[in-house]
Amino acid sequence: MDWQRIILASVITLVAACANGDGSESIDDKFEWSILQGVEIQSRGKIPASPEFATSQGYELMAVPSLDGRTRIWVMLWPKSPPFYKQMPGGNFAISRELWLKLQADRKVSSTVSSALRSHVSDIT
Repeated sequence: MDWQRIILASVITLVAACANGDGSESIDDKFEWSILQGVEIQSRGKIPASPEFATSQGYELMAVPSLDGRTRIWVMLWPKSPPFYKQMPGGNFAISRELWLKLQADRKVSSTVSSALRSHVSDIT
């Protein structure tokens, strides 16, 4: 019986040591990144002319063209695990103030995503 307790304590210690405390790199975090990877691979090379929306495995996503027009950038609108802003691939983009306000009004984005998107608002788009 004592060896079973030692093994159990070892497993619990190992699991706790592997966790970084902020949820990043957790199973849920990796699952959310895999959703973005999946849609990015499926749509690679297809650059949207304007923002597009999709749902994958219960997550709302927004696709936007990069500023240089060479890439489709995906943003998860309401991630459930840290980090609470997920975008793939990296890059800069612009959205209109109207879209940003609508996403907020319709409660389509978390407060963290809304703050991040605010930095991409352009009155020119």
